[in-house]
Amino acid sequence: RIQILFEPMRCFLIRLILLISLQVFARAEHSYAYLPQSLPLKPSLFKHPLYTHSFVDPVRSFLERYENDTRLYSDDDSKICTGKVMKLAESLVHSNNMTAEAASFFDSLGKPPSGILRGNLLLLGSYDSCLNLNQVTHGYFKPCKISAKITIEGTSAAVVWTTCFPKECRDGNFTKLKRVIVDGLNVDKRLFSIDEKSIITRCDISAPYSAGSYIALVVIATILLLVTIGSLWEPVSILIASFGADSEMNKVLVNCEENHGIQEDPSRLSEQTSKPSEHTSALGQFFTCFSVQRTFAGLFSTATKSGQILCLNGIRVLSINWVVLGHVYFIGINVGGDQLTTVDLYKRKSFPLVWNGFPSVDSFFCLSGFLVSYLLLKELARRDGSFNVIAYYVHRYLRLTAPYLVVILIQGFLVNLFIDGPFTEMIEIGSRMCKKWWWTNLLYINNLVPWSKVEMCVGQSWYLSNDMQFFILAPLFIVLLYRNTALGLLVTCLTWVASVISAGALTYVDDFGPTPVFDGKVANMTQFRLMYDKPWIRIPPYLIGILGGWIFYKYRNTMVIVVQRLSLMKRLIFGSCIWIITCAIQYGVVFGLHHDMMKKLDLTLPTKAESVLYETLSRSCWGLALVIQIIACETKLGGIINTVLSWKVWLVLSRLTFAVYLVHYILIQVLVSQLRHPFYFAPDYEVAIIYLGCLSMSYAVAVVLYTFVEQPLGLLERLTYRK
Repeated sequence: RIQILFEPMRCFLIRLILLISLQVFARAEHSYAYLPQSLPLKPSLFKHPLYTHSFVDPVRSFLERYENDTRLYSDDDSKICTGKVMKLAESLVHSNNMTAEAASFFDSLGKPPSGILRGNLLLLGSYDSCLNLNQVTHGYFKPCKISAKITIEGTSAAVVWTTCFPKECRDGNFTKLKRVIVDGLNVDKRLFSIDEKSIITRCDISAPYSAGSYIALVVIATILLLVTIGSLWEPVSILIASFGADSEMNKVLVNCEENHGIQEDPSRLSEQTSKPSEHTSALGQFFTCFSVQRTFAGLFSTATKSGQILCLNGIRVLSINWVVLGHVYFIGINVGGDQLTTVDLYKRKSFPLVWNGFPSVDSFFCLSGFLVSYLLLKELARRDGSFNVIAYYVHRYLRLTAPYLVVILIQGFLVNLFIDGPFTEMIEIGSRMCKKWWWTNLLYINNLVPWSKVEMCVGQSWYLSNDMQFFILAPLFIVLLYRNTALGLLVTCLTWVASVISAGALTYVDDFGPTPVFDGKVANMTQFRLMYDKPWIRIPPYLIGILGGWIFYKYRNTMVIVVQRLSLMKRLIFGSCIWIITCAIQYGVVFGLHHDMMKKLDLTLPTKAESVLYETLSRSCWGLALVIQIIACETKLGGIINTVLSWKVWLVLSRLTFAVYLVHYILIQVLVSQLRHPFYFAPDYEVAIIYLGCLSMSYAVAVVLYTFVEQPLGLLERLTYRK
């Protein structure tokens, strides 16, 4: 009965679905009928009055003024370049003789856009039209971009104009063109002027493969080969063994997970250890460390062990996500098309989370110091006050440098070969810096060399150099704390105070703002060069982390016992006070400069006293609050916050944070450099989609870097140490 009752409804629904489907397909067919298979150029379009008044007339005026200008014909190259441009202009003006080539050429040029009054001075044109024209004419044209600093009624701004020039036009021709442009535009300097020295011309020319490019390709091919062999080694061995081959072939799988020395990643504490079989093949041990099955299993393992500091995983992941957020805005703002929207963003009370996200890096310094201190103290206790110095440094260098080197090779010698777009100069600059300064990265001194200017391969790598330098110095403080507590505390605290004083002194003497965002000399990156990336300025959070690790190692059990003796109400009140105070401190560090930003937007910089006070105390306050929160989580005062930070999903993602830090910056640059339009910071959900896309892509690439490079090299390093 039920089936009979619902049969008419079922038939109705089927008919409705079929009807809707037919309508959809009919509409689709109807729509596609109006989409041309090709879009042929129609030069006659430029005869329309709309184009005549807005574009053809200015070109005619240009011809009348400069067609016979001797400065544009001073040598043979200039005659060829200028002659071809003038010929195209004449073809456009005299519409009866207009060619499709000339129409396409001028159609691709950048023209004054909408939103100029809101600061949109990006005259981008159609980059792809120029590329298509270049393809059709077999390399006759090339995309070029001219940028310059202009002054409009006393207000300075940067203008960018993308063009499509004949291939014969070279740098010398553009130099002459600069002078013509300046003379033509600087008619009334009170209203409008252009700085000739600021004019920069760059044309997209296919970068040739260099020796470094071939080395990078060989390295990547070798890694892929090792991963392929390693992934097939065990299945093939099992298959051979199943056909009666030597049973010892089934023993090639080696447990490379044994802990040793000092490990700064708390997740490694949970790895199981075992001794290799005496009959294990050395070749098998080598290849199986590259096995995807092994590395993926290690990445996605959520096994934990008592004594593991799980809350650190959540802090680490949230911090790297914060770093990526800041860099999306930092890189995107260079090609922003609506400057007033950017100003409106800075006026938001919540936006300091983006422009003042510098404490996210201090979190990493603090975590690194905490873990190095805690684990090294445990090692000293286990080995009666000594530790393997060689293993301590070699392990750290190899663990960081293997994936770091791959990123350097890719950014320096490969990315620029495959990326094109109106803003590829940021990719080219990174490539040029890596070709020149790659050795400073491998020595972890690129925050010190070169000293007089900011030239850095892998822009965010200044953090890695600082962290490595702190890691080298860490045993000095930690061993002193272990052997002579009073002396260790004295040395550590004096170093901390010296760093704080030097930051305040430099801020006062050089009249810097509280952060680089307020730097009045930001064009030269003066504050970044002298303060932001220097180890004697950035070390306070690391030292606080060392002290926190020492306190946690020495008094952990005592603190847990004291907390357990408190009544539930007292524990709740005490824990709440800790979290309220520490969160208030962190809120002040991040959002406390909002008032100063409002003053900057009114062209009033913070006072010296405000700048010195913030610069001297902000990093230390952030580090102190974070260490207290970590200890609270591990002494049963974390409550729901500790529960969230200790979720096992953070354990997996935390293993990728180093790789995410390495790859996210270049991925954002690749996205922005290929944009065919300005980057707009509105609406918010659009920016959120871009951020989540960059973040997801960073984690996806990080998985590859971790499983193909970082984890296999780590396994090999441990295997070699054990042997």
